[in-house]
Amino acid sequence: MVLMIENAVGRGLEVLGLGMLVVVGMLMLLMVCLYLIIPILGKINSKGTTKSKKKGKKEETTVVVDSTPVAETEPTTNDAEIVTAITAAISVYENKSPSTFKVVSFKRI
Repeated sequence: MVLMIENAVGRGLEVLGLGMLVVVGMLMLLMVCLYLIIPILGKINSKGTTKSKKKGKKEETTVVVDSTPVAETEPTTNDAEIVTAITAAISVYENKSPSTFKVVSFKRI
């Protein structure tokens, strides 16, 4: 079977359109699944955190970092500033208030 150029281009565009529809359809299906699953997982996660809050237990996280001296290449800064920065970074990472834990020591690298 010999195809003329017009028929070959038409067939190619038909296959291209069908392929694009399949890809877009699968992406839409994936998007709908994510919109359905994310709220369900959020409710499951929030149930676990509310149980620990209801019990009235205050969680305190203690961060211990070794403070072994390392060869100094930069001028020294105030240790309180470093502890404040570490505390802020950990509180953002753990999504908790900075008052729920304390930085005991740290190591310069």
